[in-house]
Amino acid sequence: MDYYIKIKEIRIPVTEEVYKAYCKGARKERYFRESDIKNKTFFYDALDTDEVNGSDMFQDTSAQSVEDIVEKNILMEKLKESMSLLAKEDKELLSRLYVYGDSLRRTAQIMKVPVTTLQARHQRLLKKLKKTLEE
Repeated sequence: MDYYIKIKEIRIPVTEEVYKAYCKGARKERYFRESDIKNKTFFYDALDTDEVNGSDMFQDTSAQSVEDIVEKNILMEKLKESMSLLAKEDKELLSRLYVYGDSLRRTAQIMKVPVTTLQARHQRLLKKLKKTLEE
């Protein structure tokens, strides 16, 4: 008995051993395909074309990259560490301005300090924090 495998509509003669291995593999592929259909499994690579990768069609472009998230977390840790080194009144000034959203004028009224003094202190603090973050 002669054994043939059809590849691109061309019948190629093979040995019985090769024919059985091929049929076994083809049956396994068909089993997995049938299983995917039964379980309603869909693979994005089914949408692949020469120009587009199917899985790229569903990426969240608004999401931050992992690298950006890690960098942000590292900077936040450095900022917390730098903030812990500040004096109590410096921490209060920064929290009034950046946490509570108070203006310099309002903060000056609360802290009973001239606005120009707070402006200078604020600038000095920002430079100090920037320097510690860059180290």
